Amino acid sequence: MPRYCTSDNGYGRPVVFRGAANSWKAMNWSSDEYLLERFGSERISGVEHNLKETRAGGQVDGMVKLRDFLGQYNTTDIYMVSGVPKNMMKEVEFLPCLECGGYLSFLDTHNFWMGRGGSKSVVHYDDQDNINCMIAGEKRFVFMHPSYKNVFEAHPNTKKNRFGWVDTDLDRSVPGYGAFMGKIDVDRMDLVQYPGWVDVKWSYADLQPGDCLYIPFQWYHQVTAKRGRSINVHVWYWRPATFNAASCNQELKHKVATSFADCSWGYEPNGGHLGKVQKGWKRPTKCKKAKTSSQEL
Repeated sequence: MPRYCTSDNGYGRPVVFRGAANSWKAMNWSSDEYLLERFGSERISGVEHNLKETRAGGQVDGMVKLRDFLGQYNTTDIYMVSGVPKNMMKEVEFLPCLECGGYLSFLDTHNFWMGRGGSKSVVHYDDQDNINCMIAGEKRFVFMHPSYKNVFEAHPNTKKNRFGWVDTDLDRSVPGYGAFMGKIDVDRMDLVQYPGWVDVKWSYADLQPGDCLYIPFQWYHQVTAKRGRSINVHVWYWRPATFNAASCNQELKHKVATSFADCSWGYEPNGGHLGKVQKGWKRPTKCKKAKTSSQEL
């Protein structure tokens, strides 16, 4: 994992892990009937009004439990962006590449995304590393290198905005939250008004059920779900300041995978993007001691 994080002069690079989630119990979520029967009463934390992200649409009222969403999403444009419901966390696992080195000490949060297909995100970046796994359906992730930062992120009071970037903390006239390409339409790029995009180089990755994707922090990306029901889960985490190689040994091969339910969450670093163990700040996250496959038997 360290070489993916620190390659390319420290920027890292996105990596696809084909079929990495194929053995998860969560792969049964491909059936709405399974979800309704086992998890219909689970509480969800957020449903958006539109399949196309604007960051200004607000949340749908009355969506409290998973069954509420399952009863409506196929005939509307609502889209779930929620934490993974409590009892569903048992069926989602961490990839082996996060099981050693110290990554599980700096877990931020997790998300559960679900829609009827056709969802589109804004162009944005995340402050944390993340791993995103496709459970059902297909999505395309388009990437732009972090080295574009100086030209992408125009301050509203200085240089000309050639890309449509907004920061709602700096420009209160823009609805929504965060910093993102809020002035462009990902379906209809206006290259007259925002000509900078003509010269931008990009790459992409298509995820199918069972595939997982590592996205390093500060890589710009945009996500589009193809037609048909889609579900994916992801974990945001802070990269350890020091990779703990001593925790990676042959026993890992026989270790039972750690699930999302096995760990605490919510670490935040005191500035910067690296996870550190510091007194007087947010405590590192902890996971239950892992069993080996022989103990499980």
